[in-house]
Amino acid sequence: MTQEAPQRQLHICRACGLIYDEDKGDPDSGIAPGTRFEDIPDDWECPLCGVTKADFEPFEPFVAPEPAEAAASFRSGVIVIGGGIAGWAAVRSIRGLDSEVPILMVTACSGDTYHKPELSLAIGRNNDRRSLVSHNGHEQATACGIGILENTFVVGIDSKLHRVRTTRGTYTYTACVIASGARPFRPPAIAGTSLFSVNHIDDWEQLASQVDQSGQTRAVVIGGGLIGCELAENLASRCESVTVVEMQPLPLATLLPEKGGRRLLTHLQSIGVNFLGSNKVLEIIDTEECSSVCLESGATIKADFIILATGLVADRRIASSAGLSFENGILVDPHSLETSQKNIYALGDCISFNGHPSRYVEPINKQAKVIANAVLGRVARYEHKDPVVRVKTPLLPITIQGRRVPDAPWVTTTDTESLLVMEQVSEESKATISIGR
Repeated sequence: MTQEAPQRQLHICRACGLIYDEDKGDPDSGIAPGTRFEDIPDDWECPLCGVTKADFEPFEPFVAPEPAEAAASFRSGVIVIGGGIAGWAAVRSIRGLDSEVPILMVTACSGDTYHKPELSLAIGRNNDRRSLVSHNGHEQATACGIGILENTFVVGIDSKLHRVRTTRGTYTYTACVIASGARPFRPPAIAGTSLFSVNHIDDWEQLASQVDQSGQTRAVVIGGGLIGCELAENLASRCESVTVVEMQPLPLATLLPEKGGRRLLTHLQSIGVNFLGSNKVLEIIDTEECSSVCLESGATIKADFIILATGLVADRRIASSAGLSFENGILVDPHSLETSQKNIYALGDCISFNGHPSRYVEPINKQAKVIANAVLGRVARYEHKDPVVRVKTPLLPITIQGRRVPDAPWVTTTDTESLLVMEQVSEESKATISIGR
């Protein structure tokens, strides 16, 4: 008798939410399609965040009614605001504990599921939208058994009457989960000018189309932080020229000590990136032919397109409507993730702990699990830890671990042509940076 082939298995990364599909494998890492998860080498790393196989767990999609039907019948239950990584993490965590509680997602976009951290790499890889999106919002809502209001804006939250007002009606909640993310910060001097960003796949798609259509291109990246450096390396292979304008003298200045910043600067220059540190954009002049970026130093750079990578800011509009405390993000309890209003929780890019924003993907799944327990009347406790930061510059891998203390000294433990390792030890914590292989 012929044995049936074993059914494919899905495994989800607990750190970033990436799903390993045995049918697809991970060809970029040498894992052929059809490779069973148990057959993957133990030292295999998540292609998105770099954790190992041990940080994955089995994932079983939830089969449920159509999202339109669920949205139409929604009367009261859990309302999740936001259809990005954080919003879907909250939905999956709640569904993992309760398959029946009504859930309604309200999202200003289509709710497509994709890994936002991949966007800064996608242009260098020549990806398209289809290769980045794993499920559209409708498909994911069906899999999770929830209602979804796509392309719908939240007008406000009435925390006293437990109502969320949207552009498609008002809905009552038993618990509300805010996962509204953050938007790129736009300096006042360049308000109203034509700029690209990679904070959302729709924005990224416009940028990718510009790169494809322009042929030889002159790109200017405003901001030399995490996203700016990742974009610069990935654009270098596709553009005629890439210029990074940064107010600090070195790239990634808020994360790396000076020696590390100089190593990164040397790398960027070696691949043709023009890094203009200690510079500020005063004005951008758009014409039909190109744009002119005018700097405080007096220099003017011609650009075919300009990308904004000056960091993120959380929108306080929703928070203000609900009377939520806000300081660089929605202030949440560090252990329950409840906001200053009862039964309203928040996670992801839109939150802050005592005024310190939480802007990395790694903690989101842990935050989502705590909130899922809370909205279902269970007890769970969140302990925030600084995530391991892996800068997505494949030609010069950078890993940053631990909390960095301003002005505390750094000690070099390895310094070769291919690898720099430095440590910072203080009474508060220990931090390590590794640059290279």
